[in-house]
Amino acid sequence: MWKLFLVLPTCLIFCTCSNAAQNNRNYNASKDNQVTSASFEKTPLPDSALAFIKEYFPNVQILEVKTKKSPTVTGTFHEVILADHTEIDFGKLGNWIEVQAPEGIALPKGFFPESIQSYLKENYNDIGVESIDKSNKGYKLELTNDNKLYFDTKGQFLRSKK
Repeated sequence: MWKLFLVLPTCLIFCTCSNAAQNNRNYNASKDNQVTSASFEKTPLPDSALAFIKEYFPNVQILEVKTKKSPTVTGTFHEVILADHTEIDFGKLGNWIEVQAPEGIALPKGFFPESIQSYLKENYNDIGVESIDKSNKGYKLELTNDNKLYFDTKGQFLRSKK
């Protein structure tokens, strides 16, 4: 009988502590987490973002859409992950900010500014672009051969970096 008096309070304390820890963890996660993640149907993208995906990635399904409550430093409001693991960041109005393909896979170049497309065709015709970042300073491209190319906001070549 005395064993029951020892075991019962121990179980009660354990369950109470475990419950408190779980509640605290949930509170902190929801308090600190600024990203809401949902399926594509529940988190619609701006029409321009949908049009971009349909035009340049027509046969690839959307796996996940993350919508931020406030923009990141780069202005990202929507992060999209496609079934081929391409990641696309969009601004509030649906303009693309960054597009990144999986390691060693080339992106379609149709959405690059015309001057960048011309430069790539003349100088890196057989090499694919793995990622492109657009900022107020210009464009940064990472090639599949690990070279980085920098362009100004008008798409004029600035420099390369290995």
